[in-house]
Amino acid sequence: MKEKYYFDVFPELTSERLFLREIRLSEANHMIEITVYDGHQAQNSRDVIRILSQIALDYLNGDGITWGLYLKSIGEFIGNCCFCRGYQNNIAEIGYVLKSDFRGYGYMTEAVKTVTRFGLQDMKVTQICAYTELENHASQSVLLKAGFVKSTHDEDTYKFISP
Repeated sequence: MKEKYYFDVFPELTSERLFLREIRLSEANHMIEITVYDGHQAQNSRDVIRILSQIALDYLNGDGITWGLYLKSIGEFIGNCCFCRGYQNNIAEIGYVLKSDFRGYGYMTEAVKTVTRFGLQDMKVTQICAYTELENHASQSVLLKAGFVKSTHDEDTYKFISP
């Protein structure tokens, strides 16, 4: 059971319309609205830098990896997609967030497919799971379009798993 993943070089991924790469601290001002860590929403660029530092520590410890999503056409940061909370039993948990101006264009489905493929093929995790709130239909739609299936639910969340 592999529970940590270390990389010699941060893996950069690409899809039809997106570059997926490491987020730079210099980009903090462009991501305040979507930066959250363990339920704490960033209020300013200082909070973003603190959260990005924690994300970097998770990466260095082999407990997660967060890709920034950038439009190939203009290079603009539009969101992120990650494996978070470690890899217990060689299962990766995927998470993601997209700036509101870029929702509804299929960018996140494209990113989730790309990150899922990397996790299963390159990292060799045995499964990828995701959790959504019961009312988060947009996130559920992303997961279904990316090939995930609804697995279980409790009073607050649905669990989805990769095929």
